[in-house]
Amino acid sequence: MAATSVILLLCSLFSGILAKDRVPVLIWNNNQVKDNFPAVPALQAIDYATFQSKYLANFDAKNIILFIQDALSVEDLSSHPSEFQAVDKWMTESHSLYLPNVEEPGHLTHDLASHGYNVVSLEPGVPAAGLDLKQQDNNLVVVKLPSTLTNPSRSHALQKAVEVMQNVISKIGAKREFTFIFTGLKPSVEDTSSKYDGRVRVRRAAEIPQEQGFHSESCVKMYFKQNFTFQIYDKTGEVKTKIVFDDHSSTDTGHCDGTDIGPERHASLNMKFTSGVEPFTKIMFSFNFKSERSSWGLINADVLLNNSKSSNSLELVTPDISGIPVGMSYSCALPVYFASNDSAIGNRMDVTMEGLQMEAFFDTNNNNSTFGPAWDCVGFFTVPIWAGLLTTLLLLLIPCIGLYMLSDIKTMDRFDDPKGQPIMVPNTE
Repeated sequence: MAATSVILLLCSLFSGILAKDRVPVLIWNNNQVKDNFPAVPALQAIDYATFQSKYLANFDAKNIILFIQDALSVEDLSSHPSEFQAVDKWMTESHSLYLPNVEEPGHLTHDLASHGYNVVSLEPGVPAAGLDLKQQDNNLVVVKLPSTLTNPSRSHALQKAVEVMQNVISKIGAKREFTFIFTGLKPSVEDTSSKYDGRVRVRRAAEIPQEQGFHSESCVKMYFKQNFTFQIYDKTGEVKTKIVFDDHSSTDTGHCDGTDIGPERHASLNMKFTSGVEPFTKIMFSFNFKSERSSWGLINADVLLNNSKSSNSLELVTPDISGIPVGMSYSCALPVYFASNDSAIGNRMDVTMEGLQMEAFFDTNNNNSTFGPAWDCVGFFTVPIWAGLLTTLLLLLIPCIGLYMLSDIKTMDRFDDPKGQPIMVPNTE
């Protein structure tokens, strides 16, 4: 038993040593000419040594201003575009680089000091005008931004952090050639190791609409969490043809009614696949949407095989995708199932999607590569939650009934006195 405890302790310590926080890093320099960088891996983590030797070295940074946030994730950059407008402008107009997944870049504060940099720290609330910057040496100014974890409003906290960055850059950033770095000590959003979550985080932060599984056209956009399956059944009800759409690329088209049409609008997203669809030469899926007043929903899907003149209509079986407020996206990790309503034997087909996110009738003037707030298909009160609540209420009801019955017991108002006459209760008929 003791040996097992020691092994578990060592394993926990070992895993704690191996666990490294991965945060985004933004680098820019206003005085350097824009140049091409080595390819930046979107999903693969960049270790600190590679970050310093392969990416930071390209800036030839003599003087550095390092802005350190207590917690920062790619979700902050994608979910708060208005707060980071100034940072986006600096990156766009400068020789810049964005790395979404770097392991512990905060080591720069210690590592650059060992490489001869004059390290100067700027704490929150300390004026930037009095910094001691040496003229001949390389200087590293470490600016600790205000805490965001203690602020109840993350949006307000990030806005304050950007204001501090603007103040520091206006005071000392223009005095000499500086390379600016913005990063965090740890992620603000809990990291996950799943491929899908990592891919979604990077896509939303980098705003890359060409990512596999993401389709956007007109006023409709869809993202498939996993592969979706198309099946055709024979006369006996057995699967005759099964096609799994995983890494297939598609040609997307779409249609969307304008706001002048009326209170009822229609939209569609067409995805045509021409490779990996044997025994067919091409398959086109058309997802049809409808908007009424201030909500939208998915009506059905049409499937066109080869060059057929007529398409096959597939009705949405489960779940019900309707009543989604305009401006919000629909997200579901449960299977979404379409099936044909044709009762003729040999014409049955269906489509199963293992998780997706979609949005229709969004404002096309805004960026169309990110989704609005998610309207999840699973409500807050799920079956396990209801079961737990009902069981708890039942267990509470039993002692409450028992206590009520105990409190309702009637006691006698007189008792026998052993020294006196006994109580006589006359019996009369």
